[in-house]
Amino acid sequence: MLENIVDGINWLFMIYIFLYAVIFFLSTVYALINLFDHKERERHDNDLYIRNEKNFIPISVLVPAYNEEVTICDCLASLLDLDYPEYEVIVIDDGSKDLTSQVIIDKYQLKETNRPVRRRLHTQEVESVHSARVGNVFLTLARKKNGGKADALNVGLNTARFPYVVALDADSMLLARDSLKQISMPTMEDDRTIAVGGNIKIANQVVIENGQIKKTFIPKNFVVLMQMVEYARIFITTRVWFNQFNGNLIISGAFGLFKKDVIIDIGGYKNKSLGEDMMIVVNIHSFFRRNKREYRISYVPTAICWTQVPSTMKDLGVQRKRWHKGLMESLIEHRYIFLNPRFGWIGFFSYAYYLFYEMLSPFFEVIGFLTIIISFITGFINVQFLMTFFTVYIFYSVIVSVSAMILDFYMMDNQYKFRYLLTFIGLAIVEAFGYRQYNSILRIIGTFEYFRKGHSWGSISRSEHLKTEKV
Repeated sequence: MLENIVDGINWLFMIYIFLYAVIFFLSTVYALINLFDHKERERHDNDLYIRNEKNFIPISVLVPAYNEEVTICDCLASLLDLDYPEYEVIVIDDGSKDLTSQVIIDKYQLKETNRPVRRRLHTQEVESVHSARVGNVFLTLARKKNGGKADALNVGLNTARFPYVVALDADSMLLARDSLKQISMPTMEDDRTIAVGGNIKIANQVVIENGQIKKTFIPKNFVVLMQMVEYARIFITTRVWFNQFNGNLIISGAFGLFKKDVIIDIGGYKNKSLGEDMMIVVNIHSFFRRNKREYRISYVPTAICWTQVPSTMKDLGVQRKRWHKGLMESLIEHRYIFLNPRFGWIGFFSYAYYLFYEMLSPFFEVIGFLTIIISFITGFINVQFLMTFFTVYIFYSVIVSVSAMILDFYMMDNQYKFRYLLTFIGLAIVEAFGYRQYNSILRIIGTFEYFRKGHSWGSISRSEHLKTEKV
C-alpha cells in the first residue's frame, strides 16, 4: 500500500515536471519567433511616422524611495539623460530614516516649492515638495510620511503632470537611453494599450559611470550569477508568450508604463500590499473585464531597465519571501478569476499557470524531490529510474535556460562577449540543483509567513556604486 502511494507521488511529480517543460518549451519557441519579428519590424519602421518625436506622449517617471541614499543618485543620473522629448522625474521619499532626500537636494540644488499636490488618491501627508529644472527635465522630490511603496506611488500619481506614468524602483540603477521610447511604442501602435512592462536586467554585471554603462563583465558573486540565469528565463520566455493573448498578470515594479487615469480609476495602488506590481495589473484586468471594455496590457523585451539585485543569501531570502507573499496576496484576493469564462485565457491559463507553477510549485518541487530520494533509499525505486528522472530534469532545465540566454544574447545585439554566453550555459546546469531548491524553500517559508500576517516591506542592502566594482 505504502509503495503504491509513494509510486503515485513520484509519477505525479514527473507529470508536473513534464508539463512545466512543455510550457517553457512552447514559450521559448514563441519568444524566438516574436523577437526575430520584432527585430525585423524595427529595421523597417518609418522614422517619419511612428518614431517621429512629435508622436511620443509626455511621461512622468515615478521613483519611490525608502532609505536609498546609497543608490538614488546613480539612478537619477540615468533618468535625467534619457532620449525622450518630454518627461519629468518625481522622486517620492517614503519617510526615509537616512539621507535619501538630502543627497538629492544637495546634488541637484533643489528648492522647496509651494507646488500643490492634487489629492485624487488618499495618501499619507506630503511634508514638503522640492523641485528644479535639470537640463531639459523637471525634477521633483516629494517628502512624505512613511506609508509603504504603494502609498509612495499614489503620491507620485497625485503629483504627476502627464497622462502616462512610468513606475520604477529606486534600485533600478539605469534605464537604457531609448527605454522610454521603446516602452511607449505599444501605446502608439494600439490606442487600447493602457499598461506596458519592460525587460529587467541585472546591474550587478555592469560598470556604470555618469548614468551610462561603460563595461559588462561576469560577476564573481554566486548569488548574482544564479539570478542572471533566472532573470533571462523569466523575462525572455513566458512574458513574451503571455503578451500574445493579453495574459500577463505582472508588470515588474522595477519598470512599467501605465495610463495615469486608469490607475486612479481603479483606486490606485493598494496600501500595505506586498506585491503591488502584480496586484495593480490583476486589478486592471478585473476592472476592464467586468466593465466589458477593450484594453491591452503589453510587454516590450527591448525596453531595458538595469536593476541591482541582492548579492547575499540573506537579502535574497528577504526579497523572494516578499515576492511570494505578494503573489499569494494577488491570487487569493482575485481567486474568482480562476476558470472564469468571463476572463477568457486569463482565467483558464494565466491564472492557472501562476497558481500551479508559481504559488504552489515550491511545495510540489520539495515534496517531489524528497519523495524520490526517500523512495530510492527505501528501495521503492531503482537506480535506473532515479538516473532517468535526474537526466530529464537536468536536460529540460538546461535547455530552457540556455535557450533564454541565447535569445538574450541576440536581443542585446551581442553586447555581451561570446565567452560570457558559454559561461552561462554552464551556470544553467548549476542553477538546476541547489539554487532552485533553495528558492523553493524560501517561498515555502514565505507562505507560512503570509498566513501569520507577516506583511512587512523588508529592506535589502545596496552596493555603494557599481562603477567601483572590481572586474
